[in-house]
Amino acid sequence: MNLIPFFWLAAAVFFLVVEASTVSMTSVWFAIGATAALLTCLFTGSLRAQALVFIVVSALCLWAFRPLAAKLHRKAAPTNADRNLGREATVLTPVTAEVPGRVRLDGVDWNARCVTPGDRLEPGERCRITEIHSTLLLVEPVLTESRKA
Repeated sequence: MNLIPFFWLAAAVFFLVVEASTVSMTSVWFAIGATAALLTCLFTGSLRAQALVFIVVSALCLWAFRPLAAKLHRKAAPTNADRNLGREATVLTPVTAEVPGRVRLDGVDWNARCVTPGDRLEPGERCRITEIHSTLLLVEPVLTESRKA
Protein backbone atom coordinates (compact mmCIF):
# COMPACT_ATOMS: atom_id res chain seq x y z
CA MET A 1 0.00 0.00 0.00
CA ASN A 2 1.35 3.39 -1.01
CA LEU A 3 1.39 5.81 1.95
CA ILE A 4 2.62 8.86 0.05
CA PRO A 5 -0.89 10.25 -0.68
CA PHE A 6 -1.67 10.03 3.03
CA PHE A 7 1.53 11.94 3.76
CA TRP A 8 0.50 14.80 1.45
CA LEU A 9 -3.04 14.79 2.88
CA ALA A 10 -1.65 14.93 6.43
CA ALA A 11 0.72 17.74 5.41
CA ALA A 12 -2.12 19.76 3.87
CA VAL A 13 -4.28 19.31 6.97
CA PHE A 14 -1.35 20.18 9.24
CA PHE A 15 -0.61 23.39 7.34
CA LEU A 16 -4.30 24.35 7.41
CA VAL A 17 -4.46 23.78 11.17
CA VAL A 18 -1.36 25.94 11.64
CA GLU A 19 -2.93 28.60 9.43
CA ALA A 20 -6.19 28.48 11.38
CA SER A 21 -4.30 29.05 14.62
CA THR A 22 -2.62 32.21 13.31
CA VAL A 23 -3.95 35.33 11.63
CA SER A 24 -0.91 36.27 9.59
CA MET A 25 -1.20 33.94 6.58
CA THR A 26 1.99 32.01 7.26
CA SER A 27 1.32 28.48 6.06
CA VAL A 28 -1.61 28.59 3.66
CA TRP A 29 0.90 28.56 0.79
CA PHE A 30 2.26 25.22 1.93
CA ALA A 31 -1.23 23.77 2.33
CA ILE A 32 -1.92 24.64 -1.31
CA GLY A 33 1.42 23.11 -2.32
CA ALA A 34 0.69 19.92 -0.38
CA THR A 35 -2.73 19.69 -2.04
CA ALA A 36 -1.11 20.07 -5.48
CA ALA A 37 1.39 17.35 -4.56
CA LEU A 38 -1.50 15.14 -3.44
CA LEU A 39 -3.18 15.63 -6.82
CA THR A 40 0.13 14.81 -8.51
CA CYS A 41 -0.09 11.36 -6.86
CA LEU A 42 -2.91 10.60 -9.31
CA PHE A 43 -0.55 10.95 -12.26
CA THR A 44 2.81 9.75 -10.99
CA GLY A 45 4.22 7.67 -8.19
CA SER A 46 7.48 9.60 -8.21
CA LEU A 47 8.14 11.23 -4.84
CA ARG A 48 10.64 13.56 -6.51
CA ALA A 49 8.02 14.86 -8.93
CA GLN A 50 5.52 15.33 -6.10
CA ALA A 51 8.08 17.15 -3.97
CA LEU A 52 8.98 19.36 -6.92
CA VAL A 53 5.30 20.21 -7.46
CA PHE A 54 4.98 20.97 -3.72
CA ILE A 55 7.98 23.32 -3.78
CA VAL A 56 7.05 25.07 -7.04
CA VAL A 57 3.35 25.56 -6.19
CA SER A 58 4.15 26.75 -2.65
CA ALA A 59 6.74 29.21 -3.95
CA LEU A 60 4.42 30.51 -6.67
CA CYS A 61 1.57 31.00 -4.20
CA LEU A 62 3.88 32.75 -1.78
CA TRP A 63 5.24 34.99 -4.52
CA ALA A 64 1.82 35.78 -6.02
CA PHE A 65 -0.29 36.27 -2.92
CA ARG A 66 2.11 37.57 -0.27
CA PRO A 67 1.70 41.21 -1.39
CA LEU A 68 -2.07 40.81 -1.17
CA ALA A 69 -1.76 39.30 2.31
CA ALA A 70 0.48 42.16 3.41
CA LYS A 71 -2.06 44.66 2.11
CA LEU A 72 -4.89 42.91 3.96
CA HIS A 73 -2.87 42.84 7.18
CA ARG A 74 -3.76 46.38 8.20
CA LYS A 75 -2.01 48.45 10.78
CA ALA A 76 -3.87 49.59 13.87
CA ALA A 77 -6.29 52.36 13.01
CA PRO A 78 -6.01 55.55 15.03
CA THR A 79 -8.83 56.08 17.50
CA ASN A 80 -10.41 59.13 19.03
CA ALA A 81 -8.39 58.46 22.18
CA ASP A 82 -5.26 59.53 20.26
CA ARG A 83 -6.52 63.11 20.28
CA ASN A 84 -5.97 63.13 24.06
CA LEU A 85 -2.18 62.84 23.76
CA GLY A 86 -0.52 65.95 25.13
CA ARG A 87 -3.64 67.14 26.92
CA GLU A 88 -3.83 67.84 30.64
CA ALA A 89 -5.94 65.96 33.18
CA THR A 90 -6.68 66.39 36.89
CA VAL A 91 -5.41 63.78 39.36
CA LEU A 92 -8.18 62.21 41.49
CA THR A 93 -6.21 59.62 43.48
CA PRO A 94 -2.44 59.32 44.02
CA VAL A 95 -0.63 58.19 40.87
CA THR A 96 2.86 56.67 40.71
CA ALA A 97 4.78 54.58 38.19
CA GLU A 98 4.34 51.51 40.38
CA VAL A 99 0.71 51.95 41.49
CA PRO A 100 -1.90 53.25 39.05
CA GLY A 101 -4.33 55.90 40.21
CA ARG A 102 -7.21 57.82 38.67
CA VAL A 103 -7.31 61.03 36.65
CA ARG A 104 -10.19 62.98 35.12
CA LEU A 105 -10.14 64.23 31.54
CA ASP A 106 -13.19 66.01 30.09
CA GLY A 107 -15.41 64.61 32.83
CA VAL A 108 -14.28 61.02 32.24
CA ASP A 109 -12.27 59.11 34.84
CA TRP A 110 -9.30 57.08 33.58
CA ASN A 111 -6.76 54.73 35.12
CA ALA A 112 -3.36 56.39 35.00
CA ARG A 113 0.25 55.60 35.78
CA CYS A 114 3.30 57.88 35.82
CA VAL A 115 5.78 57.41 32.99
CA THR A 116 8.88 58.14 35.07
CA PRO A 117 9.67 55.97 38.09
CA GLY A 118 9.85 58.08 41.23
CA ASP A 119 7.23 60.59 40.11
CA ARG A 120 4.23 60.93 42.38
CA LEU A 121 1.10 62.90 41.60
CA GLU A 122 -1.31 63.90 44.35
CA PRO A 123 -5.06 64.60 44.05
CA GLY A 124 -5.77 68.02 42.57
CA GLU A 125 -2.49 68.23 40.62
CA ARG A 126 -2.38 68.49 36.84
CA CYS A 127 -0.73 65.91 34.63
CA ARG A 128 0.01 65.62 30.91
CA ILE A 129 -0.95 62.51 28.91
CA THR A 130 2.04 61.05 27.07
CA GLU A 131 0.76 57.60 26.00
CA ILE A 132 -2.44 55.59 25.95
CA HIS A 133 -2.50 51.82 26.42
CA SER A 134 -6.09 50.60 26.08
CA THR A 135 -7.79 52.24 29.09
CA LEU A 136 -4.58 53.22 30.91
CA LEU A 137 -3.12 56.69 30.50
CA LEU A 138 0.60 57.18 30.98
CA VAL A 139 1.08 60.63 32.44
CA GLU A 140 3.78 63.03 33.54
CA PRO A 141 3.55 65.95 35.94
CA VAL A 142 2.80 69.39 34.55
CA LEU A 143 5.54 71.68 35.74
CA THR A 144 4.13 74.66 37.62
CA GLU A 145 5.87 77.20 39.88
CA SER A 146 4.99 75.21 43.03
CA ARG A 147 6.15 71.93 41.41
CA LYS A 148 9.52 73.42 40.31
CA ALA A 149 10.46 74.43 43.83
